[in-house]
Amino acid sequence: MLRAARSYLTALRASRFFGRAVQLRAKARNTEAMVAAREALAVLSQAHVIRTNPAEASALTCATVLLEEIAQELHVLGADERDIADSLACIRGIPESDLVAWIPHLEWRLHKGANGAL
Repeated sequence: MLRAARSYLTALRASRFFGRAVQLRAKARNTEAMVAAREALAVLSQAHVIRTNPAEASALTCATVLLEEIAQELHVLGADERDIADSLACIRGIPESDLVAWIPHLEWRLHKGANGAL
């Protein structure tokens, strides 16, 4: 129970980073937005985080997709393989999600290797 509560609080912190990334992106400050999205994912990478819980999965998936979107525009690497794989699992679990459109891109990134070619 304690781990779940701690994980949830961490998801809230990651959501703040994600929110900041969205605000920066809206101001066309994409490099800074990318940093904020990466910070959200870094927070969610902590060992105590239960990435399959709803709040955590939502923050993870949204930050991953935002990071991938910005990275694609800037022609740089986006999220790492773990974030992409976990996000894909979350998106597939909610077929009515708007993020379903990102499945082909995320699958392609996994196929190429998250640290491989763009």
